Amino acid sequence: MSRYEGRKALWLAGCAGLALLCAQQGQALAQTAAQTAAQPDAAATDVQAKADAQGLITQLSRVTLFADRQETAVLDVPAHVSVVTGADIERLGISDMQQLTRYLPGVTVARQTSATDPFNTFSGFTVRGVGGNRVQMLVDGSRVAERITDGTRDYLDLNFVRQVEVVRGPASVLWGADALGGIVAVETLDPEDVLKGRKMGGQGRLAYDSLNGSGTASGVFAQRWSDTFAVLAAVSRQSAHEARLSNARADGGLYGCPRNLAAGQLPCNKLDRMGTDSYRGLLKFVWTPTTEHRLELSADMMRRDTDVDYTRTLGRQTNGSTLTSYDRKLELTRHRFGAEHQWTPENGLLDSLKTSFAYAPHKYDRSGLQRGVTSARQAYTTEDLLGYSEDFYELDLQATKGFATGALSHELTFGFDGDYSTQDYVRRDRTTNLATGAVTEARAGGFNFANAQTRRADVYAQDKIGLFDGKLELTPGLRFATYRIEPKPDADYKLVAGSPPFVRQDNELLKSLGALYRVDQTWSVWGKYGEGFKMPTAQQLYTSVPGTAFDLIPAMDLKPEHVRSLEAGARAEIDNGYVAVTAFHARYTDFIQSFYNPPGTNSYTYRNLSKVQVWGIEVEGAYSLTRDLTATASLSWQKGVQNVSADADTTAHTLPPLTAVLGLSYAIPDYNLTLDAVTTLASPVYKVGEVNGFKPDGYALLDLFASWKVSGMASFDVGVKNVFDTRYFEASAAGMTLRPSTSVASQNPLELQTGAGRTFSAAFNVKF
Repeated sequence: MSRYEGRKALWLAGCAGLALLCAQQGQALAQTAAQTAAQPDAAATDVQAKADAQGLITQLSRVTLFADRQETAVLDVPAHVSVVTGADIERLGISDMQQLTRYLPGVTVARQTSATDPFNTFSGFTVRGVGGNRVQMLVDGSRVAERITDGTRDYLDLNFVRQVEVVRGPASVLWGADALGGIVAVETLDPEDVLKGRKMGGQGRLAYDSLNGSGTASGVFAQRWSDTFAVLAAVSRQSAHEARLSNARADGGLYGCPRNLAAGQLPCNKLDRMGTDSYRGLLKFVWTPTTEHRLELSADMMRRDTDVDYTRTLGRQTNGSTLTSYDRKLELTRHRFGAEHQWTPENGLLDSLKTSFAYAPHKYDRSGLQRGVTSARQAYTTEDLLGYSEDFYELDLQATKGFATGALSHELTFGFDGDYSTQDYVRRDRTTNLATGAVTEARAGGFNFANAQTRRADVYAQDKIGLFDGKLELTPGLRFATYRIEPKPDADYKLVAGSPPFVRQDNELLKSLGALYRVDQTWSVWGKYGEGFKMPTAQQLYTSVPGTAFDLIPAMDLKPEHVRSLEAGARAEIDNGYVAVTAFHARYTDFIQSFYNPPGTNSYTYRNLSKVQVWGIEVEGAYSLTRDLTATASLSWQKGVQNVSADADTTAHTLPPLTAVLGLSYAIPDYNLTLDAVTTLASPVYKVGEVNGFKPDGYALLDLFASWKVSGMASFDVGVKNVFDTRYFEASAAGMTLRPSTSVASQNPLELQTGAGRTFSAAFNVKF
């Protein structure tokens, strides 16, 4: 798509959004302000019910558990929250992190395609221009391991999901360090989600996606053994190959393709051949001996094994040897074992007290076997190993109390949020000369850093204060956060002279203030001030690799990253739909930059940037055009600037382009059939932070879906994404260098950041 076409497409999207807003202005009032505060109106619920039946992602009458740490209607919190349900995931053929954000403008996920990570994993979520470890990822309230430079954050499995929440903007007051840019929180199924009041229930699913040939089989079974005891058991298995990017160019496009095809390297439009097998099991026991007590024990175990036939470095090497094969393997695991007690006394000092304890170990084990011939024509093998683990022990105490002081109502939420974690990093390379039997071993290479132990111990409080019979709500919040990270170097840790590791600790007092005012029975306006912080990671603080060509040196003087954010929004809830508009401005200070080369040295380290500012507008809405036809629309526009040092010029901060997602859903009740069409429109990228950075063109995509309920138990879901097979680049391509070295052009081609071409998905579901 040309830049002119991109502008035209977005102009049309803007007109459509404006028309939707104007149409909503003339609708009848639906409910009183007090009713709005308590629950959605009947008309809104009807719209959401139809939308749920039709597979659209809308927010009417959906609830958030993480924006306020209490179950609250999404449109009743002073924040922009998106909720994707398990039903959405099934109907839209969502099978990974990147597909999860496909219809959430402004939220992106990058596929990793470099030599460092050839396993097609995802680096993490980017929310409002802030990504990686700056976005808190949670599964059932437990942290997901942070990404290291030579690792991943792709620990999510989207089977057995009740809902996924995306909270945009800093949420550190309620959720602590790392929620700098926002939260992505996954909630898994409970027994009652399957039982729905019955004694027994279950569901099974077979799914296929042509993008990577993935085949998924999953099953869930729930049983109520008595009035007080229920159990859920679920298993899944998925097999896949590498993603096939049908619109990537074999000649490397702008980069050219310096790969040695004669030596067995693949063209620059192909990811290395790989096979992936994923396994997951979920077990929950729920005991409710009385109406005041609920105890849940859970075990969630996920493992993903990936084998790659790595070809990007085959052939003649710079030292004169010849590499003939390179087999690489990744074993990724994420487990969670938890116990949660909910106490809701009928009469007492508290309305509720929830106590949660979890043990959540993560492991990233990468290995490889290289075979080749030395310059002296002697056969050799090299075995490489990288092992990283991050294990969490977490305790969360959350209490709530409602009370009144004169004409003011209060909903107080307060508690303790703490965890202890261990980080362990191992790197080893062993070369064996098969002709002589000589073995050489190198340890602590790569991006080696000291093992560490981290302790977080925070207390927090938030009070939702109601005034004027609930028309105005003020929500102040405070968190006192403490953080301590202690290096535990092992025998492999190599010190750069003059840079011994030492303990880092800090504390922060974080503040937030939200306000929501219900203007009338239709309109509400809201605003929020929020703060967040993130301590440096063990790798950022303690990386130490002395070398001959260059050194990687520790950066123990790093400051925590901070953010101060302002948001304001307006919402209208009407008979047949809703519209919501949000504007935000976030100022980040002491952003940490990777691999900074101090002038005049051969060293690389981490440093704090002076500041980054991001601002933008987000719009979303839904409207029932007829009884069976529903339209949805969402849009995100972001802009940002950065200063890499206090005396540096202000430059652009690389952000996703202006993006709109428009949807139409049509239900045919007589045939139990629902048809969906979703269009994604993106403008060109006009500014990036890099001087010679790539700026992708705009594009327009069309996705089509159909859901057919064959019977009360069985249903089919089918979908075609990118119907017109449009060639485009993912947002992650923006800023990639246009002047790559031969090594970069060969091992991380720009073409591997193209979006998927036309793909098909299909699934068969059984529920009983």
